[in-house]
Amino acid sequence: MLLCGVYETVITPPLGSPIPGHFRDRRLSGIKDELYAKAVAIESDGEAVIFVTADALFVLAKEVKRIRERIREFTGIAPERVMVSATHTHTGPPIWPDQDEAYLSRLVYAMADAAILAYQRRRPARIGFGSGQVNGIAFNRRYWMKDGTVQTNPGYGNPKAVAPEGPTDPEVLVVRMDDEQGEPLAVIVNFACHPDTIGGTEASADFPGSLSRALKRALGIQTVCLFLQGAAGNINHHDFSLPRPPAVDCHAERIGRKLAEEVLRVRETIGMPDGGEPLPLGAARSLFPLAYRRATEAEAEEARQTLQSPHAREMEKILALRLLQTLDNPIQEAEMEVQAFRLGELGVVGLPGELFSEFGLALKRDAPYAGLIVNTLCNGTNTGYVCTREAYRNGGYEPRLRNFSRNAPGTGELFVQHALELLGRLRAL
Repeated sequence: MLLCGVYETVITPPLGSPIPGHFRDRRLSGIKDELYAKAVAIESDGEAVIFVTADALFVLAKEVKRIRERIREFTGIAPERVMVSATHTHTGPPIWPDQDEAYLSRLVYAMADAAILAYQRRRPARIGFGSGQVNGIAFNRRYWMKDGTVQTNPGYGNPKAVAPEGPTDPEVLVVRMDDEQGEPLAVIVNFACHPDTIGGTEASADFPGSLSRALKRALGIQTVCLFLQGAAGNINHHDFSLPRPPAVDCHAERIGRKLAEEVLRVRETIGMPDGGEPLPLGAARSLFPLAYRRATEAEAEEARQTLQSPHAREMEKILALRLLQTLDNPIQEAEMEVQAFRLGELGVVGLPGELFSEFGLALKRDAPYAGLIVNTLCNGTNTGYVCTREAYRNGGYEPRLRNFSRNAPGTGELFVQHALELLGRLRAL
């Protein structure tokens, strides 16, 4: 028998809390919309998996471990069957360890308890999935310039910008979950775009929040929308091929609305199995060490010169300082986790860091499933940007070395290799 349960709870931090995600210090001054922790539990013939996510920039390893331990304490579900991720909103809660330990404890309990309560509330259900596309809301932010270099976010109307360096992924993958009577329980949505459209100092779940509200209006307030962030390391909402920004008051509402329209369209096309019909379910993960990239002496010397230069831009000085800070970092490797679920003919991979869209497309091309969810910023192993080998050669913002982003060339290819091996293993069961 197939059972599903859902739950969501508010995690908005108190006013005055730090807001990570930008280069300047920001403190929470208001609430544009509430932030949530959300969970979906799925069980088939005694095998269970849980998705739990938060409206946050990411969730670090220490908190993920505590979340999984608490879930296991109350449910008996093993850590490899719990996928913890974040929507990556840039107007979210203080997730750095040195910012607010009290809030982090609150976040751990909220995310774990959302998962526990979702598991406790499981009941006979039906699951199906489908795929659509939304164009015109997500764009590759890395541009070839006329001088042969690559620049991130070159600006609207920049006469030196030629064309985007890489692709986007317009696919919207939709998982429909209904109860036995056909009433909506949840919708899982997978799409690749940076949720950094709001700015300012008010809490907001960005466009995943707008998407959730639109689906609740259409399907009922009880419907939980779980947004899983795709491979969006080089993708945002700005179309720099335009001469000027479009006259849009709120990108978050526009993107959320367009996604919701396609999600609802796709949802109605999904064929649903008979109620309670079992679903082939499986989970696996790969744990392995990853050596971090180290600054060369030439890179360090260039950074020192940048800091001393009266002509260097402020952003260049910030990035130079952050590169030099890596020289004193004693941690030179970390354990990575790549995770995979099987939900019948649908595969799901949980990957560390902010993957470039090229890796998400490669996984979708080679995965042995009818559909694939590529979920990033998973399970606490936040390694920063996971760039292509070409991006390391071409430059730009994302490959720049700093303490929270020290991946070496080839890291993304390694993640793809591990993910495909896990997906193949689950497919063979």
